[in-house]
Amino acid sequence: MAPIQLTAIITPKPGKAERFLELFNMCAQYVQANEPYVHRYELHRGIKDLNDGKEQFVVLEGYDDQEALDKHMKCPPVLVMLEALEKEQLMDIQLIRTAASPGIKSRI
Repeated sequence: MAPIQLTAIITPKPGKAERFLELFNMCAQYVQANEPYVHRYELHRGIKDLNDGKEQFVVLEGYDDQEALDKHMKCPPVLVMLEALEKEQLMDIQLIRTAASPGIKSRI
């Protein structure tokens, strides 16, 4: 199967950014320790002063295939995060599935 790449643009509701970061960190720690089929799980925080004062995050995720993504979405911390996102109405999110395109891969 083909690799899966996801990009999420996240805009937290006012006062909810730290709660989102807490949940994301919990997921990231779990991914690092338990999910070798997740090859990218990065969070980038927007610079408020350069983004009209808006708090925003970009999350970049990469999975071996659809099966890996499905498995990740069922792991305990992700389920906790999804429940919190719904109950606490933490943010607006735009999710984009991407494929490899022309350009330069990270040289880091």
